[in-house]
Amino acid sequence: MELLQLSLTGPITVFNYTVYDIVVPQGINYFAFMCWIGIWAMIMHWILAITNSCNALTYVTRFSCDIFGFYVAFIYLQKGIQVLTMQWEAAGGESAFLSVTVSLLVLGFAYGCAVVGESNLFQRHVRKFIEDYGTPLTIIFFTGFVHYGHMKDVPIETLPVSKAFLPTTDRSWVIPFWDLSVGNIFLALPFALLLTILFWFDHNGENLSRLVCSGQVAYFQQSPHS
Repeated sequence: MELLQLSLTGPITVFNYTVYDIVVPQGINYFAFMCWIGIWAMIMHWILAITNSCNALTYVTRFSCDIFGFYVAFIYLQKGIQVLTMQWEAAGGESAFLSVTVSLLVLGFAYGCAVVGESNLFQRHVRKFIEDYGTPLTIIFFTGFVHYGHMKDVPIETLPVSKAFLPTTDRSWVIPFWDLSVGNIFLALPFALLLTILFWFDHNGENLSRLVCSGQVAYFQQSPHS
């Protein structure tokens, strides 16, 4: 669950808006195109599972693991700074200043929770709670924090939302992927290959090969008394 919330979100976000910037100017239905990317990627995942491709992890070096982790972390930094800088043009200086201030406070408190988790302060269960739940609780607190005092009068940019149980855009729930032309269907194939590599490396390389490459894999032997 943590992998889906933290590691995969950044690269997939970049992948999605990159595909959008490529296909929409060409007049291609974005959702139908993404659907075919998912279909092709599903087939490739079946092939990877049938061939037991995880054995290839033994050939992945630790450099590959570390550079992928750096890539994910850098995406979050770059996108966070990009969104903050957009506040000056979208909502004005007052809103931008408040957004930057709250962002730095969230960063400071979240980092402080991680430091407390590694320290000798409090009891072990308290430290573990702060380390595990400090970051989400910090986000929840500062989400409501901006609605108190003079800050509630500052217009802050928020995510666009739709009515309950309705798509965010003017479309039906069912994506008409069958309306895409044959050429565009096969055009989605290289994008699906990239997505498959991203998923494979993220789910396998980020976790397993880090242990394999660093020699930290524990080999267990059955006890003769068992």
